[in-house]
Amino acid sequence: MARKILDGMFAGAGFIIVVALAFAIAWAGDVFTVDKDGTLKFAVSDAGKITVGATESYVNLVIQNNSGAATNKVDITADVLTVDGIRLESVNVSADITAAGAGGRDAGSEAANMWYYVFVIANNDGTSWNGLLSTSSTSPTMPSGFTKKRRVGTVRNDGSSNFLQFVQEGSKVRYSAPGGTNDILVAGQATSFTAISAAAFVPPTSRAVALAWNMTLGHNAVSVFWAQTRKPSAAAITSHLQMLSSPINNLLTEASYMEQILDDSRQLEYYISAVPSAGGGVYINVLGYFDRM
Repeated sequence: MARKILDGMFAGAGFIIVVALAFAIAWAGDVFTVDKDGTLKFAVSDAGKITVGATESYVNLVIQNNSGAATNKVDITADVLTVDGIRLESVNVSADITAAGAGGRDAGSEAANMWYYVFVIANNDGTSWNGLLSTSSTSPTMPSGFTKKRRVGTVRNDGSSNFLQFVQEGSKVRYSAPGGTNDILVAGQATSFTAISAAAFVPPTSRAVALAWNMTLGHNAVSVFWAQTRKPSAAAITSHLQMLSSPINNLLTEASYMEQILDDSRQLEYYISAVPSAGGGVYINVLGYFDRM
């Protein structure tokens, strides 16, 4: 009888040790996070599901120009946002390029033709948080009292020191500008692959862009034209647009939407099969991009 009691005690102790060890491993691997009130929680993915090991999570993250100060201020909202292991809920903050410190830019004066990286920052226990803009994607100058940060997006300050208009949901960014505003190619007629840059509308943290592109051309004979784009020097063609032209006086247009992978310089290449005799060519406009967050 005494032996059975001892065996039971050892078995129970073994179970407790296993559970404690599993908990310690989970904690060390950041499977759990601690809420600002000290509540232990699993990290949550952007789909709203529990994801083991996912410590940098968000739910319903949206960034967009402020309705009352669209040219200099962005609003950041999220149902859930994890910032350096601190789980924030009901996030609703702004960052204004004309202001300095928390809720504004991190350092220096406002610069035109510059990408500003959008951060949510928090104090050490997550009881206070705010927005922040920085020209550094990884190491913003932290305002006093804030120790934790997470980059959540990017905004372009144009040549007139005005923010480009956009809406970001999760990692997907779409510009609000009317068609033709964000052109990176107008009436292109290169008949061999030629590089063009999207760097004015795609930040260094992205390599994937959403494009509207078309051929608008006039020709004095019935002909088949096609245009192609690709990541520079890539073997595979990633997009193809083709049209049949008729010998009429008006320009004809064939349009398409595509998503294109860029190189590290945020370039792509294009060409058209022949130069149209009556004008026109290839037109490419940036609709948005996918940010690496």
